[in-house]
Amino acid sequence: MSVPAMAACVVVAACLALPVIGASAAIELRVGVAAAADAAALAAADSTAGFAEGGPCELAERLAQTRAATVESCGVTGLGEARVVLRAATPFGQVRARARAGPDPELAAVLGSDDPPGRWVWPSTQPGITQGHHLDFALDLAVVPGGPLLSPRGGIIVSAGADGGGMPAACREHPDWWRGPNHTVIVRHEDAGRVIFSSHNHIEPGSVERLGLGVGSRVRAGQQIATAGMSGCTSGPHTHFTMSTRPSNAIADIDPLPLIGGP
Repeated sequence: MSVPAMAACVVVAACLALPVIGASAAIELRVGVAAAADAAALAAADSTAGFAEGGPCELAERLAQTRAATVESCGVTGLGEARVVLRAATPFGQVRARARAGPDPELAAVLGSDDPPGRWVWPSTQPGITQGHHLDFALDLAVVPGGPLLSPRGGIIVSAGADGGGMPAACREHPDWWRGPNHTVIVRHEDAGRVIFSSHNHIEPGSVERLGLGVGSRVRAGQQIATAGMSGCTSGPHTHFTMSTRPSNAIADIDPLPLIGGP
């Protein structure tokens, strides 16, 4: 083969390779944006489920920024499913990617269809209210000392153990009420598209684990999720029961009585 012919072949090969390299780079960028959208949707779903601090779309936006992308749309629907659309500028133009994340089918069954609408149960085996609404909508419910504390509805445990709240003012005034750190169990529920968190407090330390449960465990309405104890600040056996729009035992912004009924 002559030298000019050889040179021509090299040029042709290089020209053919350029589009291939460009197409490969474009695919890699699209895959990267899609992966970022997946991660953003997972972060938003974790927030909705109470596993991450911050608003769902706030977390999605922060994660998108780390990938040089922006959130075009973000929302949470149904049983906590997060849907995210990301957009990113690339040398090949704007790239968009969609992703969604949420509870798996088993969790969706626990949160929804396994419990007919309105199916809430009294969360103690002992009827009675020992103290009415206080600290907003918290209730002190009667318990059988050492007896079962129940999940008021199907859901998933998002917190269990010492809450790290320290000694409250009531126990500084009445030191004999202080029994050590308060132990709590918090469950995330779904009710007609609304997310509600319930909590039992003063539970027996370690009782959730002894039942074979922990964070991420799926539970049903009326299932024992803890044992009544005397942890925290308490003058006698009871469960300090709360319902909240947030995964916290310190925020009681939902009145439980319209849902769980009378004792």
